[in-house]
Amino acid sequence: MKLMKRLVIVIFSLIGVIGCGVVILVFAFWQDAKPDVAQEEKIKSEAKIYLEKQKYLPDARVTGSVYDSMGNFSFEYAALAVYEKTNTEFLIYQTEESGTFVDSYHASLWEDRLERSITSPTLERLDEELIVRVLYDNDEIQQLGADRFDSNAYLRADVAPTILIDVPRRRHEQDKALITAWAKSLREQKILRHMTVKIDYVSKKGELLENGNSLFVTL
Repeated sequence: MKLMKRLVIVIFSLIGVIGCGVVILVFAFWQDAKPDVAQEEKIKSEAKIYLEKQKYLPDARVTGSVYDSMGNFSFEYAALAVYEKTNTEFLIYQTEESGTFVDSYHASLWEDRLERSITSPTLERLDEELIVRVLYDNDEIQQLGADRFDSNAYLRADVAPTILIDVPRRRHEQDKALITAWAKSLREQKILRHMTVKIDYVSKKGELLENGNSLFVTL
């Protein structure tokens, strides 16, 4: 009986230690996911100074901050700003390589305009209209320098956007031909000259199908 009692005590002690460790890990993750208030205020302050120097963004204002705790972007903290003349929300952040500040205004502006003008493709056996998302690489846009102010800069091959579409079913044999024809129609309508279309197949729960293999069409 004494041995059994001792075993029970040891087992419950181990459970307690493991449970404590889990709690500590969860707390550490939660703490790491929380933004640093001082860093948020710092990036917003620096973004305001940056905006004062940008003549092409008169009256643009800082509205908040963004904290990337998952490493999805090239920055950890960025300021969120809006230019009400074009109703465009964009980011201001410090680059890792040079330490200079840049904004994503043109990327956001072009994405918004294209998403409003591009109609979704028609594919077989779909009961709902597909959502089209446009993504520009802001680093590529920054490399354009002053050329990014050209009204047709968004059409250039060296900043060709990626068009993202989730299709809520498995891949069909005709999908690539239909997507290619749709992409060519965007070129014929002079909406875009160059692009990469990325199709992800997803379940109703949002899980990736086809082993996560996307369909790509590049023009």
